[in-house]
Amino acid sequence: MRQRTAQVVRSPVLAGSHPDPSILRVGADFYLATSTFEWCPGVRLHHSRDLVHWRPLGGALDSTRLLDLTGVPTPAGCGRRT
Repeated sequence: MRQRTAQVVRSPVLAGSHPDPSILRVGADFYLATSTFEWCPGVRLHHSRDLVHWRPLGGALDSTRLLDLTGVPTPAGCGRRT
């Protein structure tokens, strides 16, 4: 029987600013979604097979109609009115 050795994945998984990460596993594939706040394209997606090497897939909300925040105070998710 082959011995498995543990690997350590150091944070951050993605270098740079990738706030509010959410990760999903589908079989051997991992998908990571991060917030872009009110910037378009919204909700950046990445793919990995090993949780170390990530490939950007683009934005999930790539149409301005999906990101219409007209009348919503910025920053919209902070409960703070500007």
